[in-house]
Formats: sequence, structure tokens, C-alpha cells
Amino acid sequence: MKKTMISLVGGGGKTTTMFYIGKYFAKKGERVIITTSTHIIKPDNYLEINAAKELREFEFGTEPLVIGVDEGKKLSSIDLKELNRLRLYSDIVLVEADGAKGFPIKLPREGEPVIPRNTNICVICMGIDAVGKKISEKCFRYERAKEIFGWDEDHILSEEDAARILTDKRAEFKGINNRKTLFIINKADTKEDMRKALETEKYINIFCKENGFKNFKVSITSYNNNREFGDFEFLA
Repeated sequence: MKKTMISLVGGGGKTTTMFYIGKYFAKKGERVIITTSTHIIKPDNYLEINAAKELREFEFGTEPLVIGVDEGKKLSSIDLKELNRLRLYSDIVLVEADGAKGFPIKLPREGEPVIPRNTNICVICMGIDAVGKKISEKCFRYERAKEIFGWDEDHILSEEDAARILTDKRAEFKGINNRKTLFIINKADTKEDMRKALETEKYINIFCKENGFKNFKVSITSYNNNREFGDFEFLA
């Protein structure tokens, strides 16, 4: 497998997906690093470093190595220049590059997301539980919707709306810059959720085609209903 940096952005599900992917590849014998360019919840085991070269002699095991700066309950990013160099000492670097405070979908503000320049694959996450609800209830930084889409706080998100958020360069597609992209629609726990997810996938395909973007895939997951992420070949 070529050296890969995968950045995860968007709404809820990023951390779960990141660790799920990381553990899969680590068990396959890949040297996997999990880190953040913003903040993540601090796991039990992690390593603080100042420079990527400190990993030159590190012996990777069958679990991902989590790297960050201890800030109490969370880990924050190491220096971004050093973060970009992590790829020199590993096979796969997974970066949580966005925050959503647990909301299933989000609209980024200025300076978001923080996608490292060495990223060659992006993963855009959303929870299907956003669909059918007021944007003010389910979207992080929903106030930006008025400026971008003309929606007020009482706007009910449809499947088409969710797909627009995921594929608009002012929204969750911001900073992707034609990188290979995986859209993950999670929390498809019921038949109705699955119907909504498939409808959202349909509109993602339509909007990506309209935008001339071809290097993408849509994955629908449910960790509560034995529909775990399985598109590992797309990330290889």
C-alpha cells in the first residue's frame, strides 16, 4: 500500500470511522498513525511528540498509534508542519481535520476544516438523522446556511439538502480540492434511515456529476445494525 494520509471532515461519526479504519489496516500489518489537526477526545493510550522524526525507530504493533498534544480531556494537533511529515514514518496517517460537537452535519466557518497539505484522500461524514429535522437542531454552525443556501433556522433538511451540504465547496466539500473522496452516511439504523441514505446518495451522485467530480464513492453505514464500514479497497 502506498503511503497515504486520510483526512476526515464534516459531521458526526468521524472519530468512530477513523479508529475503525485505523484498526483494520493496523491488523493488516500497516504502520498506522491516528492524529488530529484540531482536537479529538483523548484515548487511554497515546504518544506526545514534538517532531515526526522521533518516530524513526518506533516499532508499530497491531493497533494504531495515536499522536497528539495532551490538553486534559482532549488531544490537540501537533505542529502542522510536523503532522505533514508523519507520512515519512508510517504507511497510513488518519487525521480528524474538523469538529462538529457531535452534530450529524455541519457548515464550516472561516479557517475550517484544517486539511493537511499532504492529504491525498478525504472522508466526508454525516449522520442521516439530520434529514427531516430543523437545520438549527441538527447542523453545527447552522447560522451559515442563510448566507450559503438562503435557508433560515426553521428550514427542514431534505435528502437533497443534505447532499448539497456534502458536495458544496462552501460547505462540507470546502478544501477538498479534487482529492479522492469518500462520502460516509452513517446511522442508517432502520429501513426508513436506509431509504433516506439511499436518496441522499442519489443526490450526491447528481451533484458530483454536475460539478465534474468523478473520483468519489458513497458508503452507507450503521454500527448499530451490523452494517459497518467496508470500503477499505477505495482507501488503498
